[in-house]
Amino acid sequence: MSVTKNLAKYTKEKAINLSAMARATGIQYPVLYASLGDKNRDRTLSVDEAIIICKFLGVDPREFADKEPVVQ
Repeated sequence: MSVTKNLAKYTKEKAINLSAMARATGIQYPVLYASLGDKNRDRTLSVDEAIIICKFLGVDPREFADKEPVVQ
């Protein structure tokens, strides 16, 4: 799973309000929704966005990294 998908799963499990997150982080709501809320959009977060979101959530960004190396 990607960092974005892991963050999306976390925000859904914790019932994080994306509107509140958008206001607090300055990341536009449509961007957050496309990355974290809409399963059909599959928009990947930028590294900067992911770090800002993790700061908002109070979690270490490394918690959302895949544990096994990705082989392409």
